[in-house]
Amino acid sequence: MAIMVALTTAVSGLKSEQTALDVIANNIANVNTTGYKSQSVNFSDILSQTISAATAATGTTGSTNATQVGLGVSVASTNTDMTVGSTSTSSNWTDVALTGSGYFVVQTSSGEYAYTRNGSMSVDSEGNLTIDGYIVCGWEDYTLDEDGNINYITSGAIEPINIYSDSYAGNKYTLTPVASTSSEITGYLSSKADVAEGATGLTSIGDTTDLDFDATTEIKVYDSQGNDYDVTVNMKKCAVEGNITTWYWELDSDDVTISPSSGYIAFDSAGNIVDSATILSATVDDTAGYTASGITASGVTDGDYTVAVTGTSASYTITVYDSSGTSLGSTTSTDGSGSVSLSTGGMFNFTKPTSLSTGTTTISVASDAVTCSDANYEYSDISVASAPEGSYSVTTTGTSGSYTTTLTYSDGTNTYTFASTSSKTDGSATFDLSTDSTGTATGLTGTITLSAPSNLEAGTTDFTVNSTTYSFDTTSTVTITTPSDAGTDDITLALDFSELTTKSLSSSSLSDDTDGYTSGTPSSYSISNDGTIYCTYSNGETLSVGQIALAVFTNPQGLTKSGDNLYSTSLSSGDCTYVVAGTGGSGTMTGNALELSNVDLASEFSDMMISQRAYQANSKVISTADEMVQSLINMVG
Repeated sequence: MAIMVALTTAVSGLKSEQTALDVIANNIANVNTTGYKSQSVNFSDILSQTISAATAATGTTGSTNATQVGLGVSVASTNTDMTVGSTSTSSNWTDVALTGSGYFVVQTSSGEYAYTRNGSMSVDSEGNLTIDGYIVCGWEDYTLDEDGNINYITSGAIEPINIYSDSYAGNKYTLTPVASTSSEITGYLSSKADVAEGATGLTSIGDTTDLDFDATTEIKVYDSQGNDYDVTVNMKKCAVEGNITTWYWELDSDDVTISPSSGYIAFDSAGNIVDSATILSATVDDTAGYTASGITASGVTDGDYTVAVTGTSASYTITVYDSSGTSLGSTTSTDGSGSVSLSTGGMFNFTKPTSLSTGTTTISVASDAVTCSDANYEYSDISVASAPEGSYSVTTTGTSGSYTTTLTYSDGTNTYTFASTSSKTDGSATFDLSTDSTGTATGLTGTITLSAPSNLEAGTTDFTVNSTTYSFDTTSTVTITTPSDAGTDDITLALDFSELTTKSLSSSSLSDDTDGYTSGTPSSYSISNDGTIYCTYSNGETLSVGQIALAVFTNPQGLTKSGDNLYSTSLSSGDCTYVVAGTGGSGTMTGNALELSNVDLASEFSDMMISQRAYQANSKVISTADEMVQSLINMVG
């Protein structure tokens, strides 16, 4: 009976709208459920009843469509809206919001994995990271990089996370002491600092008893039991030769003894640290400093003699040799003055020179008149820049107020004579070796610069330019001997200066990065964007204690809701892959935050009203069909 079909059709509508209303009610009920994903209902019509089939067109008639009457409606599917909900901040470090695709992985009581967007985590008394009692899963197995940092093996299997202990790291709740092994000194040193007054070379700073250091930083080192010791790192600018500047470093401590406790580092002209340097220097053959006016002779046989000065300023020895190198007599002196009676007869009298150092002075005697063949240049008067190594002679002619200075150099094959490009009457001069005194190019490079000597006379100074190669350690391994009552091993510390630079600033600034620490217990935790859990301990150290994994699916809408805000896999959800947050198509994690439900109340109320009207309409069809049936029954008798 056709009217009865209308009744069953309307009933199917009532049932379908009831299901839609059930879904809407569930959405509204979960409007405050963390990470909840709203659902919607899709309908489909039921197979229609065919009253007459469709016919094809003929030569005299057209085609006709089939006559069909629908038999009602059914629920085709319920779809889950997987869009990300709003994020709300939280004061709990265990609250984590996902800002994109992916699901937290938890282990159920049966040992199976389930999945959730609920990031409201907590830590139980055993240290398990849980969500509503289910243990959160991720990675705990790790490797260490060259700097000792933990890298979790995220390609391995996931497992429940315990932030207090695990089979890989052991006890993570109490951090055991770690002895210091390295200290990196960083920052910059002022290139404007003055060199040390007592320095006599790149690696000879002299007396360090009362050094006024240019830079200082404090480092704290730890022994294997966690005892800490304060060590001061002091720096003093030592010397400058050419484009190389050296600095003296010294370690000082009231608590421990250190060996070696000092050394030198070097910087180039750009302020970068170097591990070696080749320095050109000039060695003057005659450095005794005597002038013709400082030596007189009495009864001495005419000829050539050499005066050699040896010893120190407190006790110089003055020895006279003949031209064959035979000693003819000597005397001692504290300032270079004195008399020497010669074994061959006669006497030399020496007046204290203005500047005296150990070395030799060649003199000639003719009728007791002494001539020094030395223009009195000393080592400190000669500077060299990129000049070729070898022997040089500086010849000074003329008289006071009108001296002319020339330079001669021989490479063993050719002899070159150079005129000064900048000369003064006091003996100072500069020689450019690229052009000789005739203006001809020599093919040589470099310059020789002479400063005015203390006493200048006509004569010749011979000197040799040679190179000295210095090696510098950018790192130095020191042994720190702990106090005997500490009962611990000595500390071997690698001191690293490789990142230091020099700058043209008025002051220096140093800092350090020294490893090692004493024992500690957790003071706070945090979770990074990639799910790494960090613990900050009471000793100031921060270490990772695990990494939370995310699961991604080929078809996340195919997941099956299993209660407790959990999802389980289904035949429709596709492959599951465990990834690090922010990779593999997943979103990142936001700590101290929660993802809210994505239920839109306005849409739910609108859908509810539509379902209500549809329900009312279907019930109206039933009442109408009922009246029609009643009318039909009333026609009988």
